[in-house]
Amino acid sequence: MIDTDVRKLFMLEDGVQVERHVRVIDTSFVFTNHKGEAISKKKKITQDLISRVVTELVGEEALPIIFYLKGKKQISEFIIAEELDIEIHFVRNLLYRLLEYNIVSFIRKKDRIKGWYICYWDFNEPMIPYLAEKIRLSKIAKLKDRLEKEQKHTFYMCRSACVRMPFEKSMEFNFKCPECGGLMHEQDNNRTREMIQQQIKELEKKKDLVE
Repeated sequence: MIDTDVRKLFMLEDGVQVERHVRVIDTSFVFTNHKGEAISKKKKITQDLISRVVTELVGEEALPIIFYLKGKKQISEFIIAEELDIEIHFVRNLLYRLLEYNIVSFIRKKDRIKGWYICYWDFNEPMIPYLAEKIRLSKIAKLKDRLEKEQKHTFYMCRSACVRMPFEKSMEFNFKCPECGGLMHEQDNNRTREMIQQQIKELEKKKDLVE
């Protein structure tokens, strides 16, 4: 049984600091408080969760590397490239992009025969729940910021919906669309606000993680 504790303090885009404690036991995890007490239900680190986190942060092109590394230890980048039939330069690029989020880690060892250093890579699976939670909270912060703008401003659009502008910007164009020249009218954004509020509500319900 592998027991790993990940404690991270990260900054969201709105400047808010959030600390998350994640305890990973084998392929399951729970969020804990500063005392190490569970504050969420035990969940599995599923293939779907890994796919969503990696795709969101790096791109789906990195998934073959992640699932090849899963369950393995210290795999040479040359072996990864050979086994997956991917150009070594592309493999390195993806690995370093994954490294930016600590999804992977590496050690360097000197090849005794060739004399150069080779990187050996591991998949940091315990980072996945933490990163998923960060994605969830970041989405909530962005939606709340957008909702505030929708509530504070009046927006205008032409009939063709070429562009959407707040009142002040629309005045600069004399309420004429800069794309088609049509007259811009005030938009009823009640449905937009309701949609954003619903999205926030759904994300806040998923307190454990992005479902």
